[in-house]
Amino acid sequence: MPTIYPLYPPPSCLLWDVDGTLIDTTTLIVDALGWTYETYFNRNLSRDERRAIIGTPLKAQIRIFGEPEEFGLDPQVVMDGFIHYYEENRHRETILTEVIQVLIDGKRRGYSTALITSKNIPELENTLPRLGIAPYVDFIVSADHVTKPKPDSEGMRLAVSHFGLSVEQIANAVYIGDTTHDIQAGNGGGVRSIGVTWGAATPERLLAENPAALVNTPQELRRLLLGE
Repeated sequence: MPTIYPLYPPPSCLLWDVDGTLIDTTTLIVDALGWTYETYFNRNLSRDERRAIIGTPLKAQIRIFGEPEEFGLDPQVVMDGFIHYYEENRHRETILTEVIQVLIDGKRRGYSTALITSKNIPELENTLPRLGIAPYVDFIVSADHVTKPKPDSEGMRLAVSHFGLSVEQIANAVYIGDTTHDIQAGNGGGVRSIGVTWGAATPERLLAENPAALVNTPQELRRLLLGE
């Protein structure tokens, strides 16, 4: 396993994904999507196929078979059903406290900190209180804040614009995520994408997207970002 060294130049800011990065939700999301597809569409994807679309917004996930209206469905009802199933089973989440602490310590060191997530606003309103990171986050980009969600880099551009970063600072910014969509969005936005292997995508799939670095543990992530 390669040795992890601190990033150089150091990060100009820290941009974070949520699901699969700060909180282990992969199996729960796969099951919630399966329940949603079976309940509303009477069809399904394989577990691997459902896992592969984690990191895209719920409004896109419910359209995997076509527009809900074509099935006589109200899209909001379908999304509400997914969220209800998820929240009824939220005990299956695992908050990744060591990763959360890296985010907190990064903010305490003075790094501007943002979340760039494919969760929509109702999903975030449920999840953020459980993470306890609101005081350490300066800016949030959800799926409801962009017209082109990940893997598009619109969310990256919104965040670096909010922080007023120069071209050089943008190149030194860091986005940490667990899916190929995250790596593509970060790379497309001109920031350094860091893949974490404890989420939805395999290391092989992450590496195929050419991240600036790949880490296997929260300790490696701390070393990379904070030099500890």
